[in-house]
Amino acid sequence: MRKDWLADTGLTAIGLVMLVFVLAPVFVVLAVSLSAGESFGMPIGGLSLRWYAEILRDPQWRTAVGNSVTIALISTMAALALGVPAAYAVQRMEFPGRNIIGALAISPMVLPVVALAAAQYLLLARLHLSGTMAAVVIAHVIYVMPFVFVICGLGIASVDPRIEAAAFSLGASRATVFRTILFPNIFPSMTASALLCFVSSFDELVLALFVGSGVRTVPLTIMGELKYELKPTIAALSTSLSLLTVGMAFAALLMMRRSRISLARLVS
Repeated sequence: MRKDWLADTGLTAIGLVMLVFVLAPVFVVLAVSLSAGESFGMPIGGLSLRWYAEILRDPQWRTAVGNSVTIALISTMAALALGVPAAYAVQRMEFPGRNIIGALAISPMVLPVVALAAAQYLLLARLHLSGTMAAVVIAHVIYVMPFVFVICGLGIASVDPRIEAAAFSLGASRATVFRTILFPNIFPSMTASALLCFVSSFDELVLALFVGSGVRTVPLTIMGELKYELKPTIAALSTSLSLLTVGMAFAALLMMRRSRISLARLVS
């Protein structure tokens, strides 16, 4: 009994040490973002929100945030417009090549992002779109659409198809069935996938670096600033991005739970 207690205590202690080791850099960046000093370092020499205010005052950062928000919103809406019909077709219809379409739809999720970015750069350069916001949006739509396809597909699968069949037998059109039956049931899934699409697009660096180096986004601006000077503004922006990512991911998990989608089904 004592050996079991010692083993459990030892594993708990190791787990806590590993957790502190992983989270320590996050807390250091948070502390630096609240520094009243001019340098990126510890000790911080007082607390202040000046570096968060600097993000709002600096035209460079305002432009970067505006571009990232615009790209993320357009990419999310386009991914929903393409991913929901694709998920419905794969879940509800039988046709040749159905499994191939499903595999292609989730391939951006499993391919290395560098390989995906390089391929998109070669294609978009031939179309004379490289370096434009349109190129970044196209790349991001392809990158985030698997979230919609997988999550909304699970949401559609959880709806009893007999309800739709009954509506069709009563003369309802496919649009009416989607609007009155399917959409209310998969709305939490659509919301969860939209949140994940937005935050994934907002944080993405590699794709923007390859296909949209002429478009100033938040990750590209951070990387550019790191080349010259490490300022607490970077820490403030990194903290804001971390809070945005955690908050939207948590909200997405709540919406998936509401639509009865478990993480086990999501990763299976």
